[in-house]
Amino acid sequence: MKKKVFALLLAAVMALGVTACGGTTTSGSTGTSASQTDTQGERPVVRVYIKWAESQLPNWPALIEEYNADESNPVIIEAQYFGSEGYDDKVKAELSGDNPPEIVQLMKTTFNDYAANGDLMELSGLIEENGWDYNPGALAWAGPLNNPDGGVYGIPDFANTSCIFYNEKIFEELNLELPHDIESLKEVTKILNDNGYKAIVTGATNWCATDLFSKVQSQMVGSDLLIKAYNGEAQYNDPSMVEALTVLQDLVECNAIDPSSADYTDDDAVAEFVSGNAAMYSAHTGMATSIDSMAEGTDFSYNIIEEFNFVDDPLTATAVTWGSMWCIPSNVQNKEAAEAALSFLWSEEVARNDVEELGKVVNVEEWNSGLTHPAAMTSVKQLAKSGTADSFYLVDMISAKVLDNMNKGIQEMIQGKIGPQEVLDNVQAIWEEELEQR
Repeated sequence: MKKKVFALLLAAVMALGVTACGGTTTSGSTGTSASQTDTQGERPVVRVYIKWAESQLPNWPALIEEYNADESNPVIIEAQYFGSEGYDDKVKAELSGDNPPEIVQLMKTTFNDYAANGDLMELSGLIEENGWDYNPGALAWAGPLNNPDGGVYGIPDFANTSCIFYNEKIFEELNLELPHDIESLKEVTKILNDNGYKAIVTGATNWCATDLFSKVQSQMVGSDLLIKAYNGEAQYNDPSMVEALTVLQDLVECNAIDPSSADYTDDDAVAEFVSGNAAMYSAHTGMATSIDSMAEGTDFSYNIIEEFNFVDDPLTATAVTWGSMWCIPSNVQNKEAAEAALSFLWSEEVARNDVEELGKVVNVEEWNSGLTHPAAMTSVKQLAKSGTADSFYLVDMISAKVLDNMNKGIQEMIQGKIGPQEVLDNVQAIWEEELEQR
């Protein structure tokens, strides 16, 4: 598949921030039906429901306005930015009606259920028509968890690799080589600790706790068990998962993951990293924005470790989140209009603008050529080695309740209160309660 489809999609997404007459929509505003047309009665209006705030896509309003102003384009794109609160309920109500919005943004776990239930259009034909050459892992991400035919029901937006950031100056000061496996990490940790530095910190009071686990789980276990566990065909406390979490516990006990992480929020951990108290910071590459913001005006310099193996012969290089999904409801009234808008929002034109203006990593490798941020450029190299479903990001593959429980359990494990088995026994119990209520 060629790159044209992904570019069309990004362009369309950017166009989302504009109303039918070219202005930016307000959060939660009511869109017009796609069966309605613009003031000239010629171009259908395509409503795009966005879970993010407009500030998360600051370049899109202008791109959409420019698209809408060109009368040769087939549709008018109307973007509605809702933010997270109440969005899922809003979309659920809309999709159950007879006139849903033409395009909706869905997070991975929500998307899984809608796709499996037949509520979303299959898009592989649109992708092929546009020639978008997506990372194979991203395409696998764009199907439901039970997807024997390899169907694609959404366009994945931006990619982030689960990574370890490192302070370049500390490594230069101590003449340290970057660690590439558990043993070299332990050696580096001892030298760092002996010189008054923390090794790895993270914000373990929230999702970064499970991100730590995802780093090991993706390499040791892969996605097959996650998919089966989500479908009630396996368990999260499977011995392979316990073994993977035990690797993480070992890194805590040797101070490679500093125990102070148990009390840190994302901001706390980034502050420790940027201030030079910690040599490394564990999260995913999307957190580079927070690092840059906190480091603004300083000479702080950092990158990410390109390759780190938690196990011998890992199944994949690193865990990856290929982002949220941009979807067309299966009962949409104007399929052609929806496809035209989606083709613009994720076009190469829009994708390259996201890369150059926002520094985002997109899912067509060639379109990332405009990246200049060192960490983003290294992330692209990681993506090239992680193009399979085994890289599926654990944080996005479990329900909200399971994620909260897993975060808390790993936090308590870092504190030395419980072990890996108990963490995952509790996770499985929470999930079984959810399954019973389905």
